Amino acid sequence: MSICFDSRRRQRGDMMLEALVGVLITSIIGAGLAHVMAQVMNSQRDAKVENLMVERLRDSLHGHGVSLCGSDTLEISLPNGEARNAVISCEPATATLAMAGVTRTVEAPQRVDLKVAATDLGNKGAGEDDPDLLVSTRQ
Repeated sequence: MSICFDSRRRQRGDMMLEALVGVLITSIIGAGLAHVMAQVMNSQRDAKVENLMVERLRDSLHGHGVSLCGSDTLEISLPNGEARNAVISCEPATATLAMAGVTRTVEAPQRVDLKVAATDLGNKGAGEDDPDLLVSTRQ
C-alpha cells in the first residue's frame, strides 16, 4: 500500500495556514503603505498651499508696497475659491546721520509685514504654537 494516495490522513492544513499568514502580512504592509502615502499627500498639499500663499503675498508687496499700510488685512484668494486673510503691519523707520558736525534725521522706507497664521493656511495638525507665515519688505 502506497502512502501517496492516503491524502486524508496526511493533510493537516499547514499550507493553508502559511497562505493565511502570508496574506495577513501582505495586507498589513499594504495598509502601512497606504497610511504613509496619505501622509505624504497631505504634506505635499500643505507645501503647495504655503508656496502659493508666499507667491501671492510677494506679488501683493511688489504691486502695492507701502500703499498696503492703509488697511489692517489683505484678502488672498486661492485657486480653489477659498480666501485667506493676511494681517498687515507697517513700521516707519528713521535714521539719524551725523557727519562733520551736522546731524540729520532721515526717513527710511516703511517696513511692511504680511502675516498669515499657521491655522489659517489649512494645514493638517496646525496649532496655535506653530509659527506664522511672514513675508516682509525687509527679508
